[in-house]
Amino acid sequence: MDKLELKKNCLDLAYKRNLYLLNALLIIGVGSIITFFAGLILNLDKWFNYSVVLVIVFSLTYVGYIKVDNSLKNISEAIIKLK
Repeated sequence: MDKLELKKNCLDLAYKRNLYLLNALLIIGVGSIITFFAGLILNLDKWFNYSVVLVIVFSLTYVGYIKVDNSLKNISEAIIKLK
């Protein structure tokens, strides 16, 4: 194998890893929304606590999503440059 092919394989693996991270972040985001509504249905008295936790989880998920998305774009550009 030459160095170009090794570099491309490493970038492909990094891209795949970031896709897994992106899927996990999206699952966490959707799960937190579902949990929020389930918590409201079960106990409406604690709506403020649930809202605070939802905002915190959503903020962390969004920041993670932005970082992973930028990383995916950078890896894609690096793969294109290799060709």
